[in-house]
Amino acid sequence: MKILVIGAFGTIGRKLVPALVEQGHQVCVSSRDANRPWPWPELNCSRYTLNLLDVESITPALEQVELIYYLMHGMSDGEHHNEREISAARNLTQAAQQADVKRIIYMGSLVSANPKSEHMLARIATGKVLASSQVPVTELRAGIVVAPGSAAFEVMRDMVGHLPVIFTPASIRTKVPPIAIADLTYYLVRLAELPESAGKCYDAAGPEWISYQRMMERLAISLKRRCKVIGVPGLPIWLAAAVLGIVTSVPRSLARALIAGLGEPLQASPESLQQLIPQQLMSLEQAVEAVLNDESVEHYPEQWQDGVPTFRNFSPLHGFYAKCASQSIEIAASPASVWQVINLLGGKHRYFYLDSLWAMREWMDWAIGGPGRNHGRTNPATLTVGEMVDSWRILSVKSQRRLVMKFGMKAPGGGGMQLTVTPLSGVEAQPRCRLNVELLWHPAGFWGLAYWYFYAPWHQLLLNGMTARMAELAKQAEQGQPLD
Repeated sequence: MKILVIGAFGTIGRKLVPALVEQGHQVCVSSRDANRPWPWPELNCSRYTLNLLDVESITPALEQVELIYYLMHGMSDGEHHNEREISAARNLTQAAQQADVKRIIYMGSLVSANPKSEHMLARIATGKVLASSQVPVTELRAGIVVAPGSAAFEVMRDMVGHLPVIFTPASIRTKVPPIAIADLTYYLVRLAELPESAGKCYDAAGPEWISYQRMMERLAISLKRRCKVIGVPGLPIWLAAAVLGIVTSVPRSLARALIAGLGEPLQASPESLQQLIPQQLMSLEQAVEAVLNDESVEHYPEQWQDGVPTFRNFSPLHGFYAKCASQSIEIAASPASVWQVINLLGGKHRYFYLDSLWAMREWMDWAIGGPGRNHGRTNPATLTVGEMVDSWRILSVKSQRRLVMKFGMKAPGGGGMQLTVTPLSGVEAQPRCRLNVELLWHPAGFWGLAYWYFYAPWHQLLLNGMTARMAELAKQAEQGQPLD
């Protein structure tokens, strides 16, 4: 069966796509950002960049598609995303009807009896729009998903992993049925094989209903941390949301949406789904153990991606989502000339701008026993995977396109630097390209965030000067002038 997964780059999609391919389906994936890295290039899935607010951009992706998995939501888009989600769903159904798609499987959300949060209202409205179309729809609803990258799970992990005592609104005692990502994925895969599920809505729930408070305390035990969670009557929701922005690496828009729905008791009737697709459901502890096992596997992608264990020093307590400082510049030079400049990193030109600031950070690291003063390169002539540039380790090299290096100094978190060269259209005699330099950081709780925000102004100053100087050198290289 030919299947399109919309939202394939999200928490659920990253697990669903490999599972569908394993079942022998022909799977296509889509994202809103054409530059977002796909984590499993070996699967050879066709990829599309879709703007769901534009019907014309959807149609090419639906050719011969029989089934669509719709996993999109707008929590990360900030407030008032309801209208955009409804418009996106309406456009999808219009395109699907024209393309003769046989069915849509929609990943919704468990809701309360009287939903008030914008996230829940958006999920309900999207489901209604999809169900009103001529294309049969199967809706699967779930609450807390225990998975790497799941916003609710990552918020709780950040908090219990770094705070010995947590004060929360009294609504923390609200009970929910958390479900393991493996169990949810199994339900989604099996639904593709059950056309009789069309036109129906199913609730996916884990094996037990537990309060957010108890879930956080049990998560702390699994992480081998000590944490006491205390519900405080009258504690304002807005204050709790503000605190999350300080102690967790989860994007604030996601954190606010989660907090807004904290006090809404979810409803679920999972019996019909369990009868249709029976399976032995994982306990919370088993689900967390599966997450930790996933994060112990070495993985070296060509491009920086959120959550990759290597970039997080294989620590379950380093934030899943990376903070990023970046600077981009357009250069009147070829990718070969820009790469020639990149290859100078760590040599005589060091980091091209204000090397005294880099040196200051290196001395600070050396003072606490770190490798900051380890100057030089393992291979002075070529950038090679596994070798060192000062205290940076090279993780990925794609000549004339991208260099990824991992930060090696002591700090509360894990991070790195990524340099990307993108060719731009132009006449042959006047080549142009874009150089983008990024500093990325997976913070370890509050101190990791404090570290990042303390250095943020200096990062931007360095990146601005660094890219400007690299552009000058690339132009010299383009003209055949020596750089050493």
